[in-house]
Amino acid sequence: MSSFLFGALATIASLAVVAVGSATGLLQSVLRYIYGDFTKAEVKKFVSYGVLFFFIIGVYWLLRCAKDPMFNELIVEGDFVVRGVIRFFALFGKNYPVPVGSQATWIAKIISLLVIFPLVGIYSYLIDLFPRHRMFYAVSAIYIALFVLLGYFAMSPVYGYNAPMANRIGLLGWLSYVVIESFGSLTVVLFYSFMADTTTPQAGKKAFYITATFGQLGAILGSKMTGVVADLFSVPQIFYVAALAVLLIPALVWFIMWYIPKAEMAGYQAKSGAEKKNKPGIIDGLKLFLSQPFLLGIFIWITAFEVIATVFDLRFKILIQEATLGNKAAYAQWTSDFGVWVGVLALVSLLLGVGNIGRRIGLTLSLVALPFLMAFNAFFMFAYPVVDIAFYVMVASKGINYAFGQPSKEQLFIPVSQEARYKSKAWIDSFGSRGAKAGGSLIQGFVGGTGLAMLFMVLGVSAIWAIVALFLGRKATYAVENNEIVC
Repeated sequence: MSSFLFGALATIASLAVVAVGSATGLLQSVLRYIYGDFTKAEVKKFVSYGVLFFFIIGVYWLLRCAKDPMFNELIVEGDFVVRGVIRFFALFGKNYPVPVGSQATWIAKIISLLVIFPLVGIYSYLIDLFPRHRMFYAVSAIYIALFVLLGYFAMSPVYGYNAPMANRIGLLGWLSYVVIESFGSLTVVLFYSFMADTTTPQAGKKAFYITATFGQLGAILGSKMTGVVADLFSVPQIFYVAALAVLLIPALVWFIMWYIPKAEMAGYQAKSGAEKKNKPGIIDGLKLFLSQPFLLGIFIWITAFEVIATVFDLRFKILIQEATLGNKAAYAQWTSDFGVWVGVLALVSLLLGVGNIGRRIGLTLSLVALPFLMAFNAFFMFAYPVVDIAFYVMVASKGINYAFGQPSKEQLFIPVSQEARYKSKAWIDSFGSRGAKAGGSLIQGFVGGTGLAMLFMVLGVSAIWAIVALFLGRKATYAVENNEIVC
């Protein structure tokens, strides 16, 4: 219990330090030193955004680190989904061995993509009916209910996580995986859309690195709390902890809307003037992104990273399971340590001024840097299939993306229309991420995660990715310099 209390007290103490630093002006001085010049009003605004992002990412990493070990325990030989997939592969003459545990993760990623499609359609429809900040209230309420229900059923001694192996219901594993993945998609997309909508390009060059810093603090604490809650209680009870933490998200959104003056919530104002109000539509955002080269380019940028990261991730998880010999506590410790070290690397990079590097080299080179890093990491991932080396490759790939790649990518959504920022972004981020994970999972399923062929695949994807990044950076920079909207 002492570890749990320590984590709670550390969170309270951190927020207290932020509040005192903001009130005294010390926080503004620190932020100016690390990220560049800020006004007092900007400090209030972006620190508030950062605290909100801290809880969103903290909850996601709390659940993410528990997602795989619980999935592995519930997906056993004879599961109805696994049987169906094997029959499907048999139609193509593929004699695939029965996947259980982490070997079935690639199937879960494909199912996650299929489920996210109607969810994003509903989200795109509702975003036109309600004020943006109220969407946080609705989304939070839905996931609180889902987490409570999943926690209740997963704890059942009859068919849940702790039931005899033969009695466990695999459906709980599939549902848990999909719900956690969708939470990470929709809440993060909603946050970044809201932030891009209320941030100018000049402020965005600094602000996205501030929120990324708070996000990494949340990732570190959330990842660490996974192991703490699992040791003190049980893995399914992590759902209850997550539900309690999600309660803070709508409370913080309400506070931001009350605390930040309306004038400070203005974002990018292009010379084209006010945008027309569109009728609610389920696939409007999808139509727009498919018709605009710039939005398609962002989709390719996200997809390329996620394809490579998924191939890395699936290989890493198989190596973990082989190294831990089915010990779920040891597996959870690996994933928890991974989450902590990803957050630490990203946080240290941000505090050492990676944002300053981004501002100096410009948006274009910032976007191009990540493809070269992933190509470099691929040599180590496939040349040395050892769990320790895979661990460091994954930490480097994810950490630098969170600290450098993602803040750069999010700036692309500033010089676009509000429809593109909210509705198309939901489709782009969800399907760029989930679709790429499904694609990487199919590569794992058909080809396997090792070998020279996989290395050349990564190098080819990285080359295309770098060309697209060059196009995006130049297009966004030109639009901002000429006070225009790209699309």
